[in-house]
Amino acid sequence: MIAGVEIKELAAALDAAGVWIEIWGEDAAAAHSSLTARRLFPGVVEAWTLREIGAERVFCPQGMIKLVLCDRREGSPTRDEVMELFLGEYRPREVVIPPGVLRGWKAVGSREALVCLALEAGAGKIRKVSQEEARVPYDWDIVMQ
Repeated sequence: MIAGVEIKELAAALDAAGVWIEIWGEDAAAAHSSLTARRLFPGVVEAWTLREIGAERVFCPQGMIKLVLCDRREGSPTRDEVMELFLGEYRPREVVIPPGVLRGWKAVGSREALVCLALEAGAGKIRKVSQEEARVPYDWDIVMQ
């Protein structure tokens, strides 16, 4: 587990009208400056991105994604560690990614995934990092067992 990454398993509440999932409680919502959404086509990899200032919160309300993280922070006890997580409608989770950790994702399954990303207030711009520069030892293919 990469130091500083937070994973919150989210409870779903079913009622007669549908399903409720609470994400980003009042304290988290107040601490973030923007919320963006991204639709990912099935099987397409979007990697790598890096935020040097400010954390990101990731949630996938529709479809499923594979989220891959790699710690690139100087002095981190988990430097260069790679972490793979699955999240989405069948595994509702909120993941907090600290600054300095590379992020990539891929929609898995046969349909699009919707990813919501909240940025911490004062977060700097996101920087795209090429595969060559990132040098993350990771194979994006899913191995079915």
